[in-house]
Amino acid sequence: MVKENILERIPDKRQERNTTSLKFKEDLISFLGDNYKNKICLEIGTHKGYSTRVLSTLFKKVITCETNTEYINFAKNLNSDRKNIDFLEKDVYNTKWDFTDIDAVFIDCNHHIDYVMKDIYNAISLCKENEELLLIFDDYGLDNPWEGVKESVDKFLKDIRFNLVRFIGEHKGSDCNPRANLLDEEGVICTYSKKSLQKFIRIFDGNLYEAGEVLKLGFEESEGLRIPDDYLETQEFIILRTAWGIGDWGIISAMPRLLKEKYPNCKVYITSKKFVKNLFGIDLNIMNLIFENNPYIDGFKDEIDGEIFHDHYRIYNNDTDIPLVEQMLKFWQFEEDEYKDSQPELYWSDGEKKLGDDIIKQYVGDNEFGALLISNRFGTQYGKFDEVSYKNDFNKMKKLLEENNIPYFYWSYSPLDEIRFDFINKILDMRNMNLRIQLYIKSKAKINISNQCGTNQLISRYSTCYEIQRQFPIGHNLVRGEFYL
Repeated sequence: MVKENILERIPDKRQERNTTSLKFKEDLISFLGDNYKNKICLEIGTHKGYSTRVLSTLFKKVITCETNTEYINFAKNLNSDRKNIDFLEKDVYNTKWDFTDIDAVFIDCNHHIDYVMKDIYNAISLCKENEELLLIFDDYGLDNPWEGVKESVDKFLKDIRFNLVRFIGEHKGSDCNPRANLLDEEGVICTYSKKSLQKFIRIFDGNLYEAGEVLKLGFEESEGLRIPDDYLETQEFIILRTAWGIGDWGIISAMPRLLKEKYPNCKVYITSKKFVKNLFGIDLNIMNLIFENNPYIDGFKDEIDGEIFHDHYRIYNNDTDIPLVEQMLKFWQFEEDEYKDSQPELYWSDGEKKLGDDIIKQYVGDNEFGALLISNRFGTQYGKFDEVSYKNDFNKMKKLLEENNIPYFYWSYSPLDEIRFDFINKILDMRNMNLRIQLYIKSKAKINISNQCGTNQLISRYSTCYEIQRQFPIGHNLVRGEFYL
């Protein structure tokens, strides 16, 4: 439904002072778009149902609360053609908020500060674990003798989990409210997150320092923070990730080449196994596995002076799915056209290529083949087996395998017959094969199919890769060129 149709026959605040302005509603429509079509909104304060009507076009379902029977009847009549609104005659200040599966809360009820604070406390109590709740406030800029919305929101903004996303509606000084001009913006959209806080760390002269807890690692694009010019002038760069999976390092594997292309005379180093062990106490060799034979690497460093601008130094914005390497390179003062070729890349030795080619030749000759990977996260939620997820993952993967009926090299966490994948034309179990040889064989496959897994992500530059998505949104783990199912 287009914006003009949504707002048809809905008055502006200048005609109906207890509703939101048309600009407020237009901004809300533009901000939400189709992103909340499968989500549920709770509205606190129905009044005559004008905003309710708009919300019902943007959400799968709207639950709206009001104590005034006349207003409820008016709103029901106004929205008689809308079938996704639940009207509740409910005093939200004297009854329990027993709502479930709420994704957004529109707060436009009693504007006394005590009541607004209670609205916010009740709203954020609905936020689900590891998820984010959207909060929409009307009358943020209201000239209110009882204080109210602005004062309450500003108090909550001191909580790192509570974030102001944007202002909406009429601007400060507007006469949209006939009682008094706005003292600030008409409305505001915020988010509250119930995700765990993360430690932001600094690494300086080989020592690790905790720089505080944050909800999201990195810096908002609007802050304008970038890597210091004097660091770039040294032309000696260090690459480090503070995560320890093969995919964690693999998704930034194009960074050395991109740095050399932008700064042709620079030296690019990777932190060594020894450095990582001394600093983090972790004994692993993923760095070498990912960057071995990489012609853009000038070596691995055991000792490093000065600051290391690792993966916590990144730039993000409201787009949730931006590859980590691109976020990092934005911090390194890259422009979009300079980092767009950011897919993971690997470099194999002549010996590795020969061994991989010999294995392929032995098992499939010159015929096309695929690669299947089923990790132990298949059919799980939060690390535990989930029957619904398993059926969903299995059916998607089975359909794709049947559509691409070719021989498959495979790796699976359990024998194929135990997890119901013994129907495939299997060639060779790669479980005990050297990982770099596995990756080379996968790079030569016509198609790679897996549940979401770092090993599969590394091949997206070389082969058509399908993954069963388990993170929503994928966020910085996104890799360009993959097909997520």
